[in-house]
Amino acid sequence: MIPRNFGRKIAFGFAAASFVCTVLSLGIFAYSLVTRGGQDVITASLLAIILFFLSSGIVLYLMSKPPKHKLLPWDHPEMDGK
Repeated sequence: MIPRNFGRKIAFGFAAASFVCTVLSLGIFAYSLVTRGGQDVITASLLAIILFFLSSGIVLYLMSKPPKHKLLPWDHPEMDGK
């Protein structure tokens, strides 16, 4: 497997931070749900925050994955199949 380059390591770090923020937001959401109820504006906003952090964490993680194979240029001699 090809190792991650610098940009992919940064994306992986932000993905990890996004997942941590998801867990923290989930805890605050649970507390807000118990204390304020499900009809409060803050509770609904916290649910939107959870979905945002979760989706951005998934996208950043998928962007940070290294490629499985080394891609050759289109004009490389091995690309001709000969």
